[in-house]
Amino acid sequence: MEINRTLRTRATALAVGVTLLSGAAVVGTAGPAAAASGCNATYTSAKSFIEWRGEARIPAWSDGKYLSLNCSMQEGSSGAAVRALQLSLNECYSESLVLDGDFGPRTRDALKRAQARERISVDGGYGPQTRNALAWYYKPVTAMGSDECSRL
Repeated sequence: MEINRTLRTRATALAVGVTLLSGAAVVGTAGPAAAASGCNATYTSAKSFIEWRGEARIPAWSDGKYLSLNCSMQEGSSGAAVRALQLSLNECYSESLVLDGDFGPRTRDALKRAQARERISVDGGYGPQTRNALAWYYKPVTAMGSDECSRL
């Protein structure tokens, strides 16, 4: 009985992971409102390795009912989603952006450098291709381990 519960838990975790990687809605069921546009929220992505667990904030779109990782940002955007992007650019790509949540020219240029490093379209805008290619900053939430940058 315990083995079946463990298998169901792992299967559920795998299904959630596949859903996150595809950028589909992760809260509720996808409906017309889930056709996301600007990033106005963040999603907490968690990774675990033996005794280490880390969490990263990923830009997302939400209307309060649905949450989608398929969102976009560009120069002029602002908020917590931009701040999450700035943190990962600083920690994973050695940028020195002020974490102010303002997607200005410095954030655009830093994102262009990261896009070039990851060998994707260099346009200075954030969208699904950039989300999947970037390394995200995972801060440890357990006593063991250190910071890590990795893809979703």
